[in-house]
Amino acid sequence: MKSYYGKCACGNAEYSITLPQDLSCYTPRACDCDFCTSRKVEYLSDSAGRIEIRSVLPLQRLKQGSNQATFLSCPTCATILGVAYITDKVSVGAVNATCLVDKAALQPAISASPKQLTAEEKVARWLMLWSSLKITEHE
Repeated sequence: MKSYYGKCACGNAEYSITLPQDLSCYTPRACDCDFCTSRKVEYLSDSAGRIEIRSVLPLQRLKQGSNQATFLSCPTCATILGVAYITDKVSVGAVNATCLVDKAALQPAISASPKQLTAEEKVARWLMLWSSLKITEHE
Protein backbone atom coordinates (compact mmCIF):
# COMPACT_ATOMS: atom_id res chain seq x y z
CA MET A 1 0.00 0.00 0.00
CA LYS A 2 1.29 3.43 -0.95
CA SER A 3 -0.15 6.85 -0.11
CA TYR A 4 -0.57 9.75 -2.51
CA TYR A 5 -1.55 13.32 -1.72
CA GLY A 6 -3.70 16.05 -3.20
CA LYS A 7 -4.86 19.50 -2.18
CA CYS A 8 -7.23 22.25 -3.20
CA ALA A 9 -6.12 25.38 -5.06
CA CYS A 10 -5.75 27.51 -1.90
CA GLY A 11 -4.21 24.80 0.31
CA ASN A 12 -6.85 24.90 3.07
CA ALA A 13 -8.02 21.34 2.33
CA GLU A 14 -6.10 18.22 1.34
CA TYR A 15 -6.45 14.49 1.02
CA SER A 16 -4.45 11.33 1.07
CA ILE A 17 -5.40 8.20 -0.83
CA THR A 18 -3.75 4.90 0.03
CA LEU A 19 -3.79 2.42 -2.83
CA PRO A 20 -2.68 -1.21 -3.20
CA GLN A 21 -1.03 -0.58 -6.60
CA ASP A 22 1.31 2.05 -7.99
CA LEU A 23 -0.45 5.20 -9.18
CA SER A 24 0.54 4.44 -12.79
CA CYS A 25 -1.81 1.42 -12.70
CA TYR A 26 -4.90 3.60 -12.23
CA THR A 27 -7.23 5.19 -14.77
CA PRO A 28 -9.38 8.01 -13.35
CA ARG A 29 -13.05 8.24 -14.30
CA ALA A 30 -14.29 11.52 -15.83
CA CYS A 31 -18.02 11.83 -15.15
CA ASP A 32 -19.84 13.27 -18.16
CA CYS A 33 -22.48 15.23 -16.23
CA ASP A 34 -22.59 19.03 -16.48
CA PHE A 35 -21.56 19.49 -12.83
CA CYS A 36 -18.35 17.43 -13.15
CA THR A 37 -17.38 18.47 -16.69
CA SER A 38 -17.69 22.17 -15.85
CA ARG A 39 -15.29 21.61 -12.93
CA LYS A 40 -12.98 19.24 -14.86
CA VAL A 41 -13.24 16.61 -12.13
CA GLU A 42 -11.78 13.11 -12.58
CA TYR A 43 -12.39 10.50 -9.89
CA LEU A 44 -9.92 8.00 -8.44
CA SER A 45 -10.64 5.20 -5.99
CA ASP A 46 -9.92 1.54 -5.27
CA SER A 47 -12.22 -0.62 -3.14
CA ALA A 48 -9.13 -1.90 -1.30
CA GLY A 49 -7.88 1.66 -0.72
CA ARG A 50 -8.39 4.29 1.94
CA ILE A 51 -9.07 8.02 1.66
CA GLU A 52 -8.70 10.73 4.28
CA ILE A 53 -9.87 14.27 3.51
CA ARG A 54 -8.69 17.00 5.89
CA SER A 55 -9.73 20.64 6.01
CA VAL A 56 -8.90 23.57 8.29
CA LEU A 57 -12.53 24.71 7.85
CA PRO A 58 -15.77 22.72 7.52
CA LEU A 59 -16.03 21.40 3.96
CA GLN A 60 -18.77 22.58 1.64
CA ARG A 61 -21.19 19.75 0.81
CA LEU A 62 -23.04 19.73 -2.50
CA LYS A 63 -25.66 17.37 -3.90
CA GLN A 64 -26.28 16.75 -7.61
CA GLY A 65 -28.15 14.30 -9.82
CA SER A 66 -29.91 11.70 -7.68
CA ASN A 67 -28.88 13.55 -4.46
CA GLN A 68 -27.38 10.34 -3.06
CA ALA A 69 -23.71 11.28 -3.25
CA THR A 70 -22.16 14.29 -1.55
CA PHE A 71 -19.50 16.33 -3.31
CA LEU A 72 -16.92 17.70 -0.89
CA SER A 73 -15.27 21.00 -1.72
CA CYS A 74 -13.04 23.56 -0.08
CA PRO A 75 -15.17 26.35 1.43
CA THR A 76 -12.56 28.94 0.45
CA CYS A 77 -11.63 28.16 -3.18
CA ALA A 78 -14.49 25.75 -4.08
CA THR A 79 -12.14 23.04 -5.43
CA ILE A 80 -13.93 19.68 -5.46
CA LEU A 81 -11.75 17.33 -3.39
CA GLY A 82 -13.91 14.26 -3.80
CA VAL A 83 -17.29 12.65 -3.61
CA ALA A 84 -18.76 10.59 -0.78
CA TYR A 85 -21.53 8.14 -0.06
CA ILE A 86 -22.13 8.03 3.68
CA THR A 87 -24.76 6.12 5.64
CA ASP A 88 -24.88 4.87 9.22
CA LYS A 89 -23.23 1.65 7.96
CA VAL A 90 -20.74 2.80 5.32
CA SER A 91 -18.50 5.73 4.41
CA VAL A 92 -16.91 5.45 0.97
CA GLY A 93 -15.67 7.91 -1.59
CA ALA A 94 -13.47 8.84 -4.51
CA VAL A 95 -10.99 11.73 -4.77
CA ASN A 96 -10.62 14.32 -7.50
CA ALA A 97 -7.52 13.01 -9.28
CA THR A 98 -6.83 16.41 -10.86
CA CYS A 99 -5.76 17.63 -7.39
CA LEU A 100 -3.10 14.93 -6.96
CA VAL A 101 0.48 16.10 -6.59
CA ASP A 102 1.56 13.12 -8.76
CA LYS A 103 -1.35 13.25 -11.23
CA ALA A 104 1.02 12.91 -14.21
CA ALA A 105 1.66 9.30 -13.16
CA LEU A 106 -1.98 8.32 -13.80
CA GLN A 107 -3.31 6.78 -16.99
CA PRO A 108 -5.48 9.13 -19.12
CA ALA A 109 -9.02 9.42 -17.76
CA ILE A 110 -11.89 7.47 -19.26
CA SER A 111 -15.43 8.80 -19.56
CA ALA A 112 -18.07 7.52 -17.16
CA SER A 113 -21.80 8.17 -17.35
CA PRO A 114 -23.44 7.50 -13.98
CA LYS A 115 -26.52 9.49 -15.04
CA GLN A 116 -27.41 6.42 -17.14
CA LEU A 117 -27.71 4.30 -13.96
CA THR A 118 -30.68 3.94 -11.64
CA ALA A 119 -30.32 5.15 -8.05
CA GLU A 120 -29.82 1.56 -6.88
CA GLU A 121 -27.24 0.85 -9.60
CA LYS A 122 -25.29 3.96 -8.59
CA VAL A 123 -25.04 2.85 -4.96
CA ALA A 124 -24.02 -0.67 -6.00
CA ARG A 125 -21.31 0.77 -8.27
CA TRP A 126 -19.99 3.09 -5.54
CA LEU A 127 -19.82 0.26 -3.01
CA MET A 128 -17.90 -1.82 -5.55
CA LEU A 129 -15.43 0.88 -6.71
CA TRP A 130 -15.01 3.49 -4.00
CA SER A 131 -12.51 3.52 -1.12
CA SER A 132 -13.20 3.67 2.61
CA LEU A 133 -13.42 7.33 3.63
CA LYS A 134 -12.54 9.40 6.68
CA ILE A 135 -13.22 13.15 6.87
CA THR A 136 -11.47 15.42 9.37
CA GLU A 137 -12.63 19.03 9.61
CA HIS A 138 -11.70 21.84 11.97
CA GLU A 139 -13.35 25.17 12.72
